[in-house]
Amino acid sequence: MNVEPFFYTLTGFSPRQFQLQTIEKLLNRQDILLRAPTGSGKTETAIAPFLFAKPLQLDFPNKLIYVVPLRTLANSLRQRTEILVQNWSKHYPLPRPLTVTLQTGENPEDPRFEGDIIFCTIDQMLSSFLNIPYSVGRGSANVNAGAIFASYLVFDELHLLDPERSFTTVLKVLQQVKGIAPFLLMTATLTDELSQQIKEVIDRGNY
Repeated sequence: MNVEPFFYTLTGFSPRQFQLQTIEKLLNRQDILLRAPTGSGKTETAIAPFLFAKPLQLDFPNKLIYVVPLRTLANSLRQRTEILVQNWSKHYPLPRPLTVTLQTGENPEDPRFEGDIIFCTIDQMLSSFLNIPYSVGRGSANVNAGAIFASYLVFDELHLLDPERSFTTVLKVLQQVKGIAPFLLMTATLTDELSQQIKEVIDRGNY
């Protein structure tokens, strides 16, 4: 699988080795923990498999839920991704435009996770997974949980999560979706202890 020309089309840059390896493994539905410095291109690496799967005719989820710990980060990543998607669609047009949405407490524009690429905060994602979503009534709660299981999941800035609270719940999520929804965990820094916890969940230990 040669994804290098796709990556260049998407970003205008040749991919780094870690980007190539991560994208190829995700397209093979392997779950990944990626540790790379800030500014090294983790966001492009995360978005790429979702866009590349269609022209490569691969079996891959049709929805991407991109989870971040901070509202401001969700906003900035959404804007960057819209530019990437617009550039990509010039070369690989789809039957309909991809929608990039935002779901945070401050901007609850996609309460039922109906977009193609959804940027949301960790509280929005976890509450939806636990069937107690903040954004919709209890009667529609299973819709959000179902969307999570049917999506490609990205958890960014993992090191910013509270180790005793949201991080522990994320591990429970990963245990549930393992083998169903491919996922990518990204961090600039993470303690060896937390990395080991994740490795136990990601039984293939892909880095």
